[in-house]
Amino acid sequence: MKQIEPVQIWTNGVSKTAEYLQVTGINDNYESSATNYWQLFTKVEDAEGNDVAGESIAQGNLSISGENYVEWGDVPAMAINEWIYDWVAEQLNLVILP
Repeated sequence: MKQIEPVQIWTNGVSKTAEYLQVTGINDNYESSATNYWQLFTKVEDAEGNDVAGESIAQGNLSISGENYVEWGDVPAMAINEWIYDWVAEQLNLVILP
């Protein structure tokens, strides 16, 4: 899960602020394409006062194929998750915070 610049999401008649992005691989044919499930979450404070993900307020699937899939496959194993988070954020016009 990555923290993102806050974005407003209209959900169930209310505007809510998404501050976290979660990406999960749900299908990969290991040859030419993969599908990733993404979710945007609100930020809440836990019992110890730490910021954590709260309610899921938007979600969907993104498929990666072609040159993007090849590029993703060429990324060293240690950086593959960072790469796909960056790719999903770019597709959704989100900015991941350092």
